Amino acid sequence: MKSQKMKILSSIILLFSAQLLWAQKDFDSLPQLDEIIVTKGYEPVLISSNKIQFAPNLPNITKTQPDAQTYSYIDVKGDIKYNPENIKPIKTKIKKPEKNQFFYAKLGVGFPITPLAKIIITNPIKTNYSAGLDADFIMTFKNKKYYQNYTNLKIKGFGEYYIRKKASIGAELYYGLNQHKFYGYANDIIFDKDSLKTNFNRFGGAVKIRGIEDANYYYIGEVNFHSVINKNVFHKPKELTIGVNAEGGYNFKKNYWAGAILNVTNVSYKDNYQDTSFFAFLNNQNHLTFQAIPYGKIKFKIWQISVGPNLVITNRKFYVRPEIINQLQIYKDYLVMYNEWKTQVKINSLNNLSLENPFIVTDNYNNALDEIRTIIGLRGSVKGFGYDVKFSQLVSTNNAQFVNNIYTTTTDTFPEVSFDVQNIDIIKAWNPHVGLSYNRSNQFGAKVWFDYFIYNKNTATELSYLPKFKTGFSAFYNWKDKLYFSLDISGQGKVNAVQNSYDDTLALTQKLIPIKGLIDVNFSANYFITKNIGIFCDINNLAFQKWQRFYRYPTYQFQVIAGVKLSF
Repeated sequence: MKSQKMKILSSIILLFSAQLLWAQKDFDSLPQLDEIIVTKGYEPVLISSNKIQFAPNLPNITKTQPDAQTYSYIDVKGDIKYNPENIKPIKTKIKKPEKNQFFYAKLGVGFPITPLAKIIITNPIKTNYSAGLDADFIMTFKNKKYYQNYTNLKIKGFGEYYIRKKASIGAELYYGLNQHKFYGYANDIIFDKDSLKTNFNRFGGAVKIRGIEDANYYYIGEVNFHSVINKNVFHKPKELTIGVNAEGGYNFKKNYWAGAILNVTNVSYKDNYQDTSFFAFLNNQNHLTFQAIPYGKIKFKIWQISVGPNLVITNRKFYVRPEIINQLQIYKDYLVMYNEWKTQVKINSLNNLSLENPFIVTDNYNNALDEIRTIIGLRGSVKGFGYDVKFSQLVSTNNAQFVNNIYTTTTDTFPEVSFDVQNIDIIKAWNPHVGLSYNRSNQFGAKVWFDYFIYNKNTATELSYLPKFKTGFSAFYNWKDKLYFSLDISGQGKVNAVQNSYDDTLALTQKLIPIKGLIDVNFSANYFITKNIGIFCDINNLAFQKWQRFYRYPTYQFQVIAGVKLSF
């Protein structure tokens, strides 16, 4: 009898703790940081690499964010993003609110000389509001023309206020500085190492609102802006982007939803480049993109489907595409079949393109309309082992691709070199994907994945910088919540670069230049001396690869950064 009472008491305590944690995690507005492990029923582990972003870096290999189910946090807390039907009420009637982390710091230095600092400060008790400051800084020094030196600084203030347990309104404001120099051409063409130094000043923010009460209706909205000023040897362009993102809907009779998604983006571009030719009108541009998706959703036992039209206006053209998300749980989480037909717009703004290539000099603002059609996919998990196999088609319209430009005149001492963007009308690719994973509680996890691309009737020039395959492997090990190891390996096959050479008459000579495949190996170790103090070591380019992300855009460096982590 006594044992039975103890079991009942333990169950009540466990249930109360779960409610407390649920309430607190909804209040947590700290941005997602490194060492966050996300687990899901049919995809047991998703590991966010701890790699310091050493620009230039590998092409961004996106890891799909699974739906919100089971989350396990290490070292710091992070945001949780809900699907509309998963939004839960925040339970604020707690006598003693849990005191959360209010200070986080990651401070280190590395070789080559690389100071690093990341600091987050926020209020410890988030009953009525949350607010804080997030700062990042990293800088490299290498006095050789073979390497690129850079400085990255970002300071962001953020906050969120909860209105009578019905809604929350939040805001953020940031400033960023990015400086780059030692571009690859300096090795044999340009002798002044500062002649291709480029600076980006970025400023932006957002205002957000979301519903948090337990109701049949749901809504979330955001108004944001991003401005960038680029100063380089050629000109000084300015850009302002204003965006509106919203979603709302109503859930009736439990298994039926009706809603809509709205995305509006306007990019204004202004340049001071002294161009008197016919193309001078490109110095001032304005580009509007509009996307609306009204949808209906049904859940019936093991089957759920969301259907609606996707209405898109971009590049002064109107498109109507279907939006379908379908899932069938054939046998629990062991065997799930899914297929999707989704369309999105890639905004090829100066701000977005320069994050991929900081030396970009372009007046090309044709946005890419990407259609990702998943023909069929199977995923599932059994006792920690997970798999995800799918076969899809990618169609990209008005695709922007980087090219190297060289202008040679009889009066110039040195050629004028720059990166630009070429526009490809349509690129199609069939994409088989295989992902396998294993996760054992919070102690060990690993994931391997492989993507292959079969392109359809495109020339080698049109397929510049597009590899035929990408692959990756990531793993972590946790020893008694004190010692953490993580390994991240990613790679891709060989690509072709395109170089355009112009003479005095603007006659074009085009050349294809092969770039070998590459592999990037990164390792991270963290040891926590106490609950609040730890040390870390991040090692990048562990394979000592001498690879190029773009032609004459080299990264030859092995990098190691070590330091201390503080969390209170």
